[in-house]
Amino acid sequence: MKKYEYKVASIAAAPPMTAKQFEKVAQEYETKLNELGADGWELVQRKDGFFFFKRETE
Repeated sequence: MKKYEYKVASIAAAPPMTAKQFEKVAQEYETKLNELGADGWELVQRKDGFFFFKRETE
């Protein structure tokens, strides 16, 4: 039987006002999500500013 552990993360970012700020926020999200993915976390859902992840455990 597969077992999972779960993680809830909030990636803080102020609402962007310009295209340049929007690009910076998008890059910050991408960096954080790639870090979590490299650690084996799989994004399950995003809701109300929270990101829900799971990864298989041994």
